[in-house]
Amino acid sequence: MSAGYAELHCLSNFSFQRGASSALELFQRAKKQGYQALAITDECTLAGIVRAWQAAKSVELPLIIGSEVRIENGPKLVLLVENLEGYQALCRLITRARRRTQKGQYQVLREDFSEPLPGLLALWVPDAVDDFAQGHWLKQVFAERLWLAVQLHRGQDDARRLNDLLALARELRMPAVASGDVHMHARGRRALQDTMTAIRYHLPVADAGLRLHPNGERHLRSLDVLRDLYPAALLDETLNIARRCTFDLGQLRYQYPRELVPEGHSAASWLRELTERGMRERWPGGASEKVRGLIDKELGLIAELGYESYFLTVQDIVAFARREKILCQGRGSAANSAVCFALGITEIDPDRMNMLFERFLSKERNEPPDIDVDFEHERREEVLQYVFQRYGRGRAALTAVVSSYHGAGAVRDVAKALGLPPDQVNALADCCGHWSDQAPPVERLREGGFDPDSPVLRRVLSLTQQLIGFPRHLSQHPGGFVISEQPLDHLVPVENAAMAERTIIQWD
Repeated sequence: MSAGYAELHCLSNFSFQRGASSALELFQRAKKQGYQALAITDECTLAGIVRAWQAAKSVELPLIIGSEVRIENGPKLVLLVENLEGYQALCRLITRARRRTQKGQYQVLREDFSEPLPGLLALWVPDAVDDFAQGHWLKQVFAERLWLAVQLHRGQDDARRLNDLLALARELRMPAVASGDVHMHARGRRALQDTMTAIRYHLPVADAGLRLHPNGERHLRSLDVLRDLYPAALLDETLNIARRCTFDLGQLRYQYPRELVPEGHSAASWLRELTERGMRERWPGGASEKVRGLIDKELGLIAELGYESYFLTVQDIVAFARREKILCQGRGSAANSAVCFALGITEIDPDRMNMLFERFLSKERNEPPDIDVDFEHERREEVLQYVFQRYGRGRAALTAVVSSYHGAGAVRDVAKALGLPPDQVNALADCCGHWSDQAPPVERLREGGFDPDSPVLRRVLSLTQQLIGFPRHLSQHPGGFVISEQPLDHLVPVENAAMAERTIIQWD
């Protein structure tokens, strides 16, 4: 009897309109089913991997980081991260694939595999059992890091497919492994998964045909069911692969850009130098003892916590805006900082106000300070492009914002997918508050002319409630940058934004 199982091919709801469960739901279910590990392998993205990492820690079940990709005119692969080197290779691959095309799409080419991808393991998901040429090519690329994925979903030809895939693996001298192509944590999400598929293809469910999965087997099945379907050796191989995948997101290390610090200075000494210059401009007659005491105290804490480069980055951007006569001003808790005032970031004079620096930065809170700077709307793009030019596209990108389903958007998409006519779709959406996170209440439905007891409407509302809160797509933050010393795609994949000349990281 097999000792256990690790699921190596699983989509979360960050495979937009494909995965029908959140990472937390998936990890809770996998833990309950007795799995030894769970891979989250969303399609050509790591947008949801931080949530998966948090979910894995909350239920104490190991996360394997990965991604499913389809090579253009080629095979489907599930790439699994073995170590830090593999994580960086996967980030680079996803970045290349996403940067080639417009937002929301990707293009993986065979040439992307012409260089080694160390630290990445690959599961090959063959479309047909006679794909010998693809198998031979993949063996040349991955050598001993390649497996043939056997995915069985209680189809009428499962027994024959299993035998044919095992024969293909033997002929190619390639190990085989069980995997589930999971799209939902439990079978009960099948109706939602079908609905999401219809939404993705802009079709009613009734017309989606073969685009829908034939049954509800793409969920996290029990170990007993898996043992009935797969030979024990294929289940055991999942554990062998899981043991190799030791990378944890906590191993990532961020470094501030270094070019802001001139030769002969450290970040701390250069920040002090700029602060002293700013003090001479702010107080031409000399700063008071009170101000000097505040600034010395702040610089000491900034140095102790290692945030000098952050202050230098903000100062550099503000200095650019001042040179170009772009109106700007720091706001929020940064107004409590005498250093920010001396650097020209804020406009609250510490000599005239009693400031509470601890509201801005405190050792006890142990979190980075938050310096918000407003730039005049008409010229904000100049500031954004300055940052891109200063650090280069490889090291600066805007942060993403996850656009999630609210009530009106969810009920609109579900009602369309279930075939309601446009006038009813619009009327149903009007029954929701614009930002409501609930399906329309019964009273509001009756006011809108709907029968809450109608089977079709009850189905719409049930699916709407499941869909609310799901991520819908990635958009861009209006001005939140991530700037790094090393290439950003060592930390997180980068993709094109909808607007020209803008790129975003995949994390919000």
